[in-house]
Amino acid sequence: MGGKVRLALIPVLLVIATGAQAQGDAEDAFRRGDYRAARAGYESMLARDSNNVRALYRLAIMDSWDGALDRSLARFARLRRLEPRDPDIMVAHARVLAWAGKQGAALALYDSALVIAPRRADALAGRARTVAWSGDLDRAERLWREALAIYPDDPEIAVGMAQTLLWRGQPALAESYAARARRLAPEDKSARDVLDLIRAALAPEIASRADYLHDSDRNGLFTHQASYSASLGAGVRGTLFGSWRRATDPLRAGGSYSAGARIAAPLGGSVVARAGLGAHIMAPDSAGPHTTIAPELGMGVRLGRATAFSAAWRRSFFDETALLLRRRLTISSLDFDLELSPAPRVSVSLGGGPAWVSGNRRIAGVGAIMIAAAPGLEIGGLARGFGYEQPNPGLGYFAPDFFGVVEGRARYGHRWGPWGVRADGGLGAQQVGKGSSKQTAWHAGLALTRAWHATNEVTLSGSLTNSAASSATGAYRSWTVGLQWRQAL
Repeated sequence: MGGKVRLALIPVLLVIATGAQAQGDAEDAFRRGDYRAARAGYESMLARDSNNVRALYRLAIMDSWDGALDRSLARFARLRRLEPRDPDIMVAHARVLAWAGKQGAALALYDSALVIAPRRADALAGRARTVAWSGDLDRAERLWREALAIYPDDPEIAVGMAQTLLWRGQPALAESYAARARRLAPEDKSARDVLDLIRAALAPEIASRADYLHDSDRNGLFTHQASYSASLGAGVRGTLFGSWRRATDPLRAGGSYSAGARIAAPLGGSVVARAGLGAHIMAPDSAGPHTTIAPELGMGVRLGRATAFSAAWRRSFFDETALLLRRRLTISSLDFDLELSPAPRVSVSLGGGPAWVSGNRRIAGVGAIMIAAAPGLEIGGLARGFGYEQPNPGLGYFAPDFFGVVEGRARYGHRWGPWGVRADGGLGAQQVGKGSSKQTAWHAGLALTRAWHATNEVTLSGSLTNSAASSATGAYRSWTVGLQWRQAL
């Protein structure tokens, strides 16, 4: 009888030994960073035991790293049913909830973990970070300070404090915390990146951009813009700027010049105000120069980690073509923009507002939605339209009673070391004037970037489109090339 029992136990022991070996192999692969082998091992473990906590935990973490947040959260939901009070699982689950934009659920779970382990460092850091992402920077700063009082030498907490202070418009104070994190963890990438961004925000910067546009109406436009910006203390940033434009067509040519200064200053924890004043000079070749004052006012509000609103008002000359350089037309515009991410991997942009061109009012609006479909690839759509109160006034600019475009678009970006490439394209339909027939609309663009340090980069770009946004010609085409350079000093 005893021999039969021992024989019956052999298959059971073999299964246990095989499972233990599989878990050991998967854990070894995970620790050395071979995540493909680790995933295969953990999936094999789940095939034998669908409630294997270790396999579910590791797979949920790897899913979140891969951006598969829905699948990760589904695994964590199963884990929480199996181990409802495991603080490791609770903190990891809360972190993924925050990444997925579910800040309320993440905060509740961090609070629950802190009831079980009140001094747990990663839970304290996760709670403060989630509060910052939700837009409550005042409370986030208090939570970071409370965590630092317990763990003054924790690099993750120091980095979080630095990020929050940077968002609050206090880069000088943020730099001290980021530098501390770098001393505590010299190889930590997040500490290095945050410190680079803060020092770039504090450092003076020179920027230059040159563009040339040519269209099928035989208009040519060369534009060169340059600026110098520097920190003025207390989060205030000052900028000196200037530009030169040279416009030509088959009959005429001319230039325009602008120069001025603007400042940006934080107002409270999440609001930045901007104000500028400049002069704009129109100098057509066939007439004397004309000058106007060019003021601007603006405000930006950070409403959350991925939500921001801005409004801006500007006034200057209308100088898009050589003909307009002779018309002395002024344009005042009021623009509103909203950027948000209502779901993971989804970004939405909304904008628009009125403009007045020497008494003729224009109303414009644009909306776009893009979805991250694969690493580096986004697909989505865009709708844009505008119309003038007095259509086609005969003053030399494109003024239809209605212009609209609806298109599907795709964007791809990839970086390898200091190099980056970005490509975008769109295809859809456009309409020029109420009651007119639809036309095909398309555009394509390509940019190559060489970067160094946090913000220093040079970018060469080009685009081609048939959008009739500046001409009523049925077979309209335009192309642009541009070169942009930014250098922190």
